[in-house]
Amino acid sequence: MNSEEEGLQIGNLLRTDIGNVLPPEFISSLLAMFIVIVLVFVVYFKGKKYGPFDKPKGIVNAAETLVEFAENKVSELMGKSFLPFTGYVIGLGLYIFISFLVGMAGIPNPIVIGDDAILNSSWLFKPLPNPFTNLAFPLSIALLTILLIQYYGIKYKHAKYLMKFVSPIPFIELISMWIPMLSLTLRLFGNAFAGFCLITLAYYALDGIAGGFGLVLGPALMPIAHAYFDVFDGLIQTVVFLMVTMLNIAQEGPEEEAIETTQKITKLSVEGN
Repeated sequence: MNSEEEGLQIGNLLRTDIGNVLPPEFISSLLAMFIVIVLVFVVYFKGKKYGPFDKPKGIVNAAETLVEFAENKVSELMGKSFLPFTGYVIGLGLYIFISFLVGMAGIPNPIVIGDDAILNSSWLFKPLPNPFTNLAFPLSIALLTILLIQYYGIKYKHAKYLMKFVSPIPFIELISMWIPMLSLTLRLFGNAFAGFCLITLAYYALDGIAGGFGLVLGPALMPIAHAYFDVFDGLIQTVVFLMVTMLNIAQEGPEEEAIETTQKITKLSVEGN
């Protein structure tokens, strides 16, 4: 990618006329969501074939194990009153992790819309990137976390929750409420973008060996890099994003559970230090 292409890509992050410029990260995001939806329907229809006393196998067994694990974690970190929140946690976790895998797979982008939409376009059929290398996508799911925090705060604490915006210092909370969103966004974006940069540099380094013949070493060396920066790092970022999301939302839950959550956050902070 030359400097002109890099400038165009960075400029597209700030454009709002999506009808004219469709970022490849948007296609990656749609593909990740499509895969999640397909998995849900596959599990649903396969699960209908099992009776109440049949032992599930394959993907159905994996899905049941995942749901049971997620329910235990939601109950442990958020409290039993948040058990209906399990479905959102599973869906969001699958979306984040699969997005990292889409970026690793190198699926060619078949769609280019707008200014560069010509058959000899330099963007056409380039590998789809991890959507989280575009700041808009980690920001969007972090914004969902903020909205859920406000929703559960009002649901469980009613007017008492709204009072924190005017007491003890008016409007200070209106500023601090955005801190979790910035933290979640920058953590996910930073790790995804750093992994993308390091992987790209590794390929450029191989390409520079013996006039490009170094790329023959790619199949032997690069799977290790992808396993770490895409699979392992993707799993870690999924777990961290979900845990921080759950803990921040749980603080606005019922009074007893909120106190327990605050104690857990304090314990995690102490252990982390």
